Amino acid sequence: MKNAIIIKDNYELSSVKQMTEMSTILKEHIIKQKLYTNIQGKNYVHTDGWQFAGGLMGLYPRMVKVENLSNDKEIKWLAEVEIIRISDDKVVGGGFAICSNKEGKKAKFDEYAILSMAQTRCVGKAYRNLVGWVIKTAGYESTPSEEMTGKQFTSPSAPRTAPAPAPKQAKPTSMATKNKQTLECHECAAIITKPVHDFSKRMYKKSLCRDCQPNKK
Repeated sequence: MKNAIIIKDNYELSSVKQMTEMSTILKEHIIKQKLYTNIQGKNYVHTDGWQFAGGLMGLYPRMVKVENLSNDKEIKWLAEVEIIRISDDKVVGGGFAICSNKEGKKAKFDEYAILSMAQTRCVGKAYRNLVGWVIKTAGYESTPSEEMTGKQFTSPSAPRTAPAPAPKQAKPTSMATKNKQTLECHECAAIITKPVHDFSKRMYKKSLCRDCQPNKK
């Protein structure tokens, strides 16, 4: 194929050019296999993706220790791993990690799942210590996704709720407005002007419109 990517037998960590070439292969594989999780807008590679990077370099993880740190209130495991070069069985890196059911999203995890996650995390961590910058070159965050706790999966801030509008206060009624509201004909409730009102009160002792006022000759 014209655009096929050629994969070398082993990529050398000491060669920046080879690591840059490898980052292109990594990115294509990670995208194709969906080996990443988006957390708050940033992409974090799964441990499977980190192991693929190690495989391209002729490296593999060897578990050397698991330790139960649990007590009567917490399930907690520690795991430790070494990164081995296949060609000469030499240790070239390592890392350790813990997992606990006190973490945000693991409160209901069974003990085997806590132990398994501790091992998965330490593998990712060991590779991160060795080739974190290569994953960064491929366009991803240099922290394995399994290291991100529940807190990072939440949104940065809860959507704000607009405050309820303050209740509208009634505007004070001016005397003129008040008079206009009360100057009505006592008989037919028609609105009358102040001069008509004053005249009617003086002549007939009550507020009457012109039509309801007695005709005086």
